[in-house]
Amino acid sequence: MNLGMPRRAAALLALLSVTTLTAEAQLGPGGNALQTVQFGCDWTNTTDTTTNNTGFLDSTATYTVTSLPVNPGNGARILIRGKFPRVRYFSFQIYDGFRPGNFVDSVPDSSITPVGGVAPVASPAALPNSNDYTAVYQIQVVYRDPPADPSKRAPNTLYAGVRAPLGVLTKTLLYRTYLPNSDSDGLGGAPLPQLLYDGPEGRFNLKNTPDERGCASARQANDLLRIFPVAGIGQNQARVAFRPVGGRGAGVFYPNGDSNYLRAQTGRLYAPLIVVRARLPETPVQPPLLVADPDVRYYSLCQNDLNTSRNIGCLTDRDLRLQGDGTFTAVISTPENRPSLARGEFGYNWLPFGDQLNGLTVLRQILAKPGFAGDFARAVERPLAPLPRTIGAFAPDITYCDQATFTAYAPSGGAALVDACRKNFTLLGGLLGG
Repeated sequence: MNLGMPRRAAALLALLSVTTLTAEAQLGPGGNALQTVQFGCDWTNTTDTTTNNTGFLDSTATYTVTSLPVNPGNGARILIRGKFPRVRYFSFQIYDGFRPGNFVDSVPDSSITPVGGVAPVASPAALPNSNDYTAVYQIQVVYRDPPADPSKRAPNTLYAGVRAPLGVLTKTLLYRTYLPNSDSDGLGGAPLPQLLYDGPEGRFNLKNTPDERGCASARQANDLLRIFPVAGIGQNQARVAFRPVGGRGAGVFYPNGDSNYLRAQTGRLYAPLIVVRARLPETPVQPPLLVADPDVRYYSLCQNDLNTSRNIGCLTDRDLRLQGDGTFTAVISTPENRPSLARGEFGYNWLPFGDQLNGLTVLRQILAKPGFAGDFARAVERPLAPLPRTIGAFAPDITYCDQATFTAYAPSGGAALVDACRKNFTLLGGLLGG
């Protein structure tokens, strides 16, 4: 919105939950209008699986959100200042403000240069150099389109774009943190980053605002996941299979531009058990044990309700129990159907299905290193190709299974179990397989 907008109009927009910055026009020497910023809003909402469990969240993720002007003009920018949190991954991402949140740009932690000049790591999959979590950073949000050539990007810069869909008066800034260290909270033990307006009128901290009514209105507007549109996946649940989904593609609600997914629509009426088997890529672990050149930054298996988008549970890369061949096998079921052998001591992982009839099983991958053969982006680029053709040995298996087959074949390992489950699964007397 225009920073020269009269106070009455700005207040009206605040009441309509569409503004975070307003200004008052005053007359200066010679009768010229001077723009004086009056107030703004800091971070307005925080979402995780305990406070607002919708949106197919990962159980280790915390999202913090605010609104920014579509384009304040006059060369103004927003500054983000913070301290590296004790988490596996964090990023800042911006959307055009139009539901379902069309992706504009992302700055992941791997590309942030801390104040002091420590260079980012060469591979996005590796943990950034945070000087043992003492490093601080400053990122600028500029109202220009992201360069088509990534090499032309300015350092520590998030591009908000120059326009937005018709009728949209704000853009959305999202701060994501994933998998905090065991000695910290969901935000990784660091305070929320500061947001500052920097323009011709001067620089001020958006947290220092006298207009609580306007910011309360913005908080209501920025409750991103209050109404979550569930996109139909179009899969036959009986023939359960993973499909690739891109983190920047259309049809994803406020997508994470650093993530790619494999997801399968599942139903608990087809069989009592769902079995997932996959090779685990190498990921960083929590300090002081670090992997110097991991395959991906983060990997998880999650179960969600399809119709409500509620997270039921996740297993992260550091939680998954592996078998001797470097793969994991997970069983998804209701608690009463959990097999006695579906436990870590027997080499198996377990997730609850949830109390709804339909579910969504999701494999999430964040920041793969260049050239990684199992990068889900390879599958996203060729969505109709079989997964073994695009991601090779990292292609996952998923199938329904019955209790008797699981009990008989679980001692033989995940590969034999999945093969037997797929062959033995029947529905209404007809072999449907996985």
